[in-house]
Amino acid sequence: MPSDAPVDLYSLAFTCSVDPLLLLDGSGRILALNPAAERLSAAAAARGEPVDEALRSDPPLGALLEQVLRERAPRALPPDFTLRLAGERVVLAEGSLSPLVDPSGGCAAVLLALRDVTEQRRAEQAAREQGARLLAAAEALDVGFVIYDADERLCFFNTAYKSLYPECAAAIQIGNTFEDVVREGCRNGIHLHSGVSEDEWVAGRLADHRRPGEVYMRRFGDRWLTLKSTRLADGSFVGLRMDTTELKGAELTIERERQFIRLVLDTIPIIVTVKDREGKMKLVSKGYAEMYDLTADGAVGKTVADLPSSRPELAVIHEMDREVLARMQRVTRVQPVTRPNGEVRWMSIIKVPLVEQDGTTHILAIGHDITAQREHEAQMAATIAELERQRQAIADQLAVIQRQQALIRALSTPILQVAEGMLAVPLIGALDDARAGEITSKLLDEVVRTGARFAIIDVTGIESVDAATADHLVRIVRAIRLLGASGVLTGIGPAVAQSLCGLEVDLSGVTTHGNLRAGIEVCRRALPARR
Repeated sequence: MPSDAPVDLYSLAFTCSVDPLLLLDGSGRILALNPAAERLSAAAAARGEPVDEALRSDPPLGALLEQVLRERAPRALPPDFTLRLAGERVVLAEGSLSPLVDPSGGCAAVLLALRDVTEQRRAEQAAREQGARLLAAAEALDVGFVIYDADERLCFFNTAYKSLYPECAAAIQIGNTFEDVVREGCRNGIHLHSGVSEDEWVAGRLADHRRPGEVYMRRFGDRWLTLKSTRLADGSFVGLRMDTTELKGAELTIERERQFIRLVLDTIPIIVTVKDREGKMKLVSKGYAEMYDLTADGAVGKTVADLPSSRPELAVIHEMDREVLARMQRVTRVQPVTRPNGEVRWMSIIKVPLVEQDGTTHILAIGHDITAQREHEAQMAATIAELERQRQAIADQLAVIQRQQALIRALSTPILQVAEGMLAVPLIGALDDARAGEITSKLLDEVVRTGARFAIIDVTGIESVDAATADHLVRIVRAIRLLGASGVLTGIGPAVAQSLCGLEVDLSGVTTHGNLRAGIEVCRRALPARR
């Protein structure tokens, strides 16, 4: 049951306080300790001892105690107040000295209130050290690091961040908003390269800032920065900024090279494809894509089976691919390719293995459209066949002509035996070297065969005689004479006689008569006389 005795609340508060409390007299001796103070000092028999000796405080409390007694006012303990207790235990403490003044104005005692803040101070020190490390780490970064609070006000930034935005440097101050920073940059022309107004530029940058979690690259003046921001639980933003100008330059260089390669592929009059081992297109030329009514980008990722082709074509293409990968050597084929509209194009295809540095193997195919060449070859073959047919026809006609000419020559220069021992040769037309030689040969053969004594050469059919003709006639007569026969010229008319005289032809020893009948008659009369 509760007791009816009065309770001393002040004594109860002193005893139950969780903080160490000590009552000191004017000389600094301990008058009383509460349980918390006893646990702190670990010595209940500290009553009556000077507080500086019991707690071994640093700095000593003597001077501060005198000030409290003199001024009758409480004073806080020094910030670095330290207790060195038994067992070399060191306690960091904070607290105060408060005078207990009685109604008469006298100081009855001084209350020393302590609080053990050792762990708190250690935690604070660790936090300070951690903060210093984080700050040093942020400063050591070669990328910009920045923190904006939920109201978009600048909370923290490192030196690298400020150096990335020289146009904004004047506004990069703690407490300024993100928009303040961006507009400062616009005042210094950071947006001029974009071709948009200041408000449009600011609106775009605010939209980027308020869209955390994305990584994007932006141009600022003559440099490119990669930006990444993350929203924290309290609504603030943590951002990283990296100068990727060189990377962007390399990227643009690679893109220009890629475009140049694309230009080359789209310009050269050949078809080029690169496929992986599974047959998927990695790179195609414009010519290849257009053959199947596709775009170059639309063909990438497809296989040959995805394209409109006939089954035989697919079989040949797959066979070539397998052969390239199996032999790792060049394979060549001439292959028809059917376009979606049914048109057939003939291709000369070369496939070779394409091996990257890491060993990845692709198939490089180079095709040349030889449809026109094959059509030309077919036309040439047909033309050659037609020419051969015509040549044969002409040869056949020439043979007929030659036979006809031989017959004509035989008919135009007959060698007639007009009597036993007498031959007659009527000449008609021109007498060239070939004809003279032929007549001479045939006439001499007949003279020998028939044993003729006279060979009459009638020139009635020759309209005119030139030096060559006259020479041929003389040579024929002389040849006959060498065989023991006599050569006789008949049919020399006035014009021929006049020509022979004008040419001064030597006809000495050559018997001549005006016409063939006269020549035959003279020779006939001479035949019996020569027997």
